[in-house]
Amino acid sequence: MSLGFTSHLNDPDLDRVSAALLRAGQRARELARQTGTGIAIEIDGELRILEGDELEPDAETSDGG
Repeated sequence: MSLGFTSHLNDPDLDRVSAALLRAGQRARELARQTGTGIAIEIDGELRILEGDELEPDAETSDGG
């Protein structure tokens, strides 16, 4: 699973983008679990709707980000 990217530019803001995107994805999954809704996510090049148990942190697989 790819957990972000590394910027080759000398920009301190870009250094924090990867971590911010990961936090946003985690928060989206958390909200979906709390509200009983699904979220659309790309996994291994395939668009899927994750719901219920699939949203648990240990069920997360190689999401393409």
